[in-house]
Amino acid sequence: MNDGDETVIEAYDDGLRVVREERVRPDAYHVDGPDGRIASFEIPAAARLYADLYAVTGGFDEKETGRRGVPPTIARADEEVRMTYLAVRFSLPYAARAFEVDESAAREAVDSVHARAAELRSRDGGNG
Repeated sequence: MNDGDETVIEAYDDGLRVVREERVRPDAYHVDGPDGRIASFEIPAAARLYADLYAVTGGFDEKETGRRGVPPTIARADEEVRMTYLAVRFSLPYAARAFEVDESAAREAVDSVHARAAELRSRDGGNG
C-alpha cells in the first residue's frame, strides 16, 4: 500500500503498521497506530522489531520515561520483552550488558519476540 511518499511495509490487524517514508536523505521507517505515529527509526529492522514488541505487549506508552527510562508495561513484562526493548531502543550489545548475558542470548530474546509477534499475526489473520 502506498500513500504519497509513504509505503506500508508491514501491517497488523489492530491497526499497527510499519511505514517507509521516502526522503532525499536516508528513508525513515515509522511505526504507526490507529491514533498516529508511535515511533520512528532509520533502519527497517528496528521499526519491525518495535512493532512486534508493541504487538506482543498489547502496546505501551513511552511518554515521560526519559531518555533511558522504560515504560511500565515493559518493566512488568518478561525478561525477553525487557531485553528486546533495550535492544531496539539502544542496541543488542547494550541489552546483553544490561542483563549480563552474551549477545547470542540477547539475540535469542529478540528472535523469540519476533516469533511471538508472528504467531499473533497468523492467529489474527494478519500478514507479514
